[in-house]
Amino acid sequence: MTKIYSFLFIIFLATGCAGYKFQDVKTDLETGKPADAYNYLKKHAPKKSDIPHHYELGLTSHYANLFPESSKAFEQAEMIAEDRFTKSVSKEALSLITTDKLRPYAGTQYERLLSHYYHALNYFYLNKLDDALVECRRATNLIQYFKGEDNEYNYFGTGFLACFSGMVFEAAGEWNDAFISYRQAEEYYKNAAKITGVPMPKDVGHSLVRLSRKLGFTEEYERYRKQYNEPSRIPENHGELILFYETGYVPRKREETLTFPILKTDKVDKDNASEFAVTLRTREGLVVEEIKLEYLLHVAVPVMRSNRPQFAGIRVSAGEEIADGVLIEDIETIAIETLEAERPITLIRTLVRAILKYLTFREAKKQNKVLGAVVNLAGVLTESADTRSWQTLPNQIFMVRMSLPAGTHKVNLSFLNANRNIRKSETLQEIKVSSNQISFLNYRTYR
Repeated sequence: MTKIYSFLFIIFLATGCAGYKFQDVKTDLETGKPADAYNYLKKHAPKKSDIPHHYELGLTSHYANLFPESSKAFEQAEMIAEDRFTKSVSKEALSLITTDKLRPYAGTQYERLLSHYYHALNYFYLNKLDDALVECRRATNLIQYFKGEDNEYNYFGTGFLACFSGMVFEAAGEWNDAFISYRQAEEYYKNAAKITGVPMPKDVGHSLVRLSRKLGFTEEYERYRKQYNEPSRIPENHGELILFYETGYVPRKREETLTFPILKTDKVDKDNASEFAVTLRTREGLVVEEIKLEYLLHVAVPVMRSNRPQFAGIRVSAGEEIADGVLIEDIETIAIETLEAERPITLIRTLVRAILKYLTFREAKKQNKVLGAVVNLAGVLTESADTRSWQTLPNQIFMVRMSLPAGTHKVNLSFLNANRNIRKSETLQEIKVSSNQISFLNYRTYR
């Protein structure tokens, strides 16, 4: 009886108050009020440090040009992520009794990498190029860590981060580091392309040709030149504009309910719960005769559905120069594939938890039917999927890299649909480009 009441007490602790409403954040962003979204998130901060909340704070303040605040939020998120990467045993055990939401959330690998992209841009916009370089090196070290931890590492998001880092190193005149980053980007894009569907951008190959020539790496230069062709040279008194176009939203995690029948002939107890979960997994959605049915388990798991935005590309013009954006990061595909890869482990863990709840209910029912009903209801009420994620991330990122005469430019953005037709246009005024320098710019749409 004591164990049953302890279970009910834990259930009570597991039920918490709802935090911020994503729809309110979304409305502020889409109506051009990112500062309001940031202030709303600050006002509705959870009682305990929450990585997704820090990510949302970081991105909304980034779009509001509150770059120091954004960097602080991303720094806090990464500190928590590093600390939580070594899971908490106590919370892991508690999650088997209640819900996956009590497991320490360390952020996905692609979320952690993308935070360094925005963090580095913050520093670039603050004219703190040395700090931007530090962020790129931190991202590079994180990728190496992920690779070292997993022999079957999927390289999701690494090609983009390596390519971006190469550009930042170029902007700082760190030619050798830039060359190494582009060489890594070449490898990473090729390793992930089969799953993500994003080929290596031509600019990566052209950058390898250009930098190997600049560094005097004759053998590498000849190899890359034959493989990727000689890129156009930047004219005198010109600089480069690199625009990152971010569109739509990454799909949100939703909750899906699955059913698994426990038969009257099944022999299940706490000692074989994990083994029985493997057997139970094969019965997903199985319909059995009521006479054979002992109990019907209902479990909740996270799912993601495609949520492609209306705008699926960009065309940029400045003076006589016109260029189309190239897809360099498909966050939707990475997010869905990451969740699918985690599904088998998530499902087994969820089934073990549900079996333990069932056994507690069965024990309570033997002692008292009313108590059994209460325990069963408590188990059902706390059966929820872990849908935590960074929800304000874009769906895709496109890149335009173009050389322009030094000076101030009016840059026209044309947003394209899937058929490459222009659906909307915007004009950015007074975009400054300096001779022999790289200027970065990121722009977001939500439709």
